[in-house]
Amino acid sequence: MKNLKTATVIMALSGGLVTWGFVAVPSEAAVTKKPAVAGAVVSVSPNAEYTEDPLRSTPATWVSNCPQSRFCTTQTGSTGRNIGFQFYRCTEYALTNWGVNGNNYRLVYNNQNVTVKYLNRRHGVLDSTSPWTSDVVNFKPVWYISLCN
Repeated sequence: MKNLKTATVIMALSGGLVTWGFVAVPSEAAVTKKPAVAGAVVSVSPNAEYTEDPLRSTPATWVSNCPQSRFCTTQTGSTGRNIGFQFYRCTEYALTNWGVNGNNYRLVYNNQNVTVKYLNRRHGVLDSTSPWTSDVVNFKPVWYISLCN
């Protein structure tokens, strides 16, 4: 029996008799592991000006090193690894599945001279981050971000 090992089993029978037996059980190599459950694919439209997937540093370090004239944040991707995003255009970005994988609260750094607005599905303002400010944002209810004043 390929990839099997034996285990001693005690079997109780009616009438108080106890017998010993051997049973074949799969070895660890023969057990098929279930694939990890994939998370939701995180995307933005139009595309961010720069995306680092996966991050080569911690999210806090990556966000704190946000270049001048950029808005930076991270998200947990479908594989559970962090993705970094940098934005700088004056436009409204549609966010797909932000805040659904892992922690929905993410550090942001607005290293530019405009206020970043976080919008709900009806484009109503939920919150904002002032220029040259770090913040923690709950991305779960956010459907859009706007980098235009």
